[in-house]
Amino acid sequence: MAGESYAIPPKDRAVEGILWYIQHHQLAGGDRLPAERVLCEEIGVSRTALRAGITRLISCGTLESRRGSGTYVCPPKPPNIFQETYNFSDAVRTAGLHPSSRLVSTGAIEADEALADKLGVAVGAPLLRMQRVRLIEGEPASIETAHVNLSLCPSLPDHDFECESLYDVLLKEGGVRVEHGREHISISRLNAEEAELLQQEEGTPVFYESTIEFDRDMRFVEHCKSVILPTKFRFADNGEKNGMRSVAGEQWLKQKMPPRFICAFDAASRSVSSAVYILRVP
Repeated sequence: MAGESYAIPPKDRAVEGILWYIQHHQLAGGDRLPAERVLCEEIGVSRTALRAGITRLISCGTLESRRGSGTYVCPPKPPNIFQETYNFSDAVRTAGLHPSSRLVSTGAIEADEALADKLGVAVGAPLLRMQRVRLIEGEPASIETAHVNLSLCPSLPDHDFECESLYDVLLKEGGVRVEHGREHISISRLNAEEAELLQQEEGTPVFYESTIEFDRDMRFVEHCKSVILPTKFRFADNGEKNGMRSVAGEQWLKQKMPPRFICAFDAASRSVSSAVYILRVP
């Protein structure tokens, strides 16, 4: 591809090519990729680049290798869209998967000075504290620890949030709709308690997300701290609906792919940081 006005590393080109192949051939979770020779010819990369691309996609949970069998497509992961109100159940169902929750603890508390300062409420304000393990297809995916403004919906403690949606109850019984929020995402490692809840090894790298949500009148609704397994979710930017555009990748795809294809992939670094690229072809 010498002489082109853009440069894209062979490994990245292989990643984009593999994902184009998955889209083009409509491969689903559990489907097997073809032999290396076929893939190399199809997407125009060397075996070295192809293997590096496969390794990257395995590391972020898009592909999986089965000893003695080959490389397979993993089931889709629900997106968590930056700067948008996030509904776990809706996101998981959109990915064609089954969401569920396991309630760890719940109860009404009063905001102490530290919580009141963080949430912008009065000291002693009533809050519902709730911790849940979120599951996808019955497997732990994240831990959510939430503080919810009880003054907006005093009936919250009467509900079973293992099977009910918090936001649905807030809307139906309190007339409260989350419309604004702030979020912060960082990288951490599981402590012993978190590892037990998520059925992982202590020290496993994870995303740590902290969000504060408000209604249209900027009243505090919920503060949620989430510990998220990167193998279960992908993060995206709402500027591209599901992710960020890769300009070099898009230029390459315009030449390589048929029109109207949309190709998304999770690009994980060697640590746990992850981003989602949406490569859109008009």
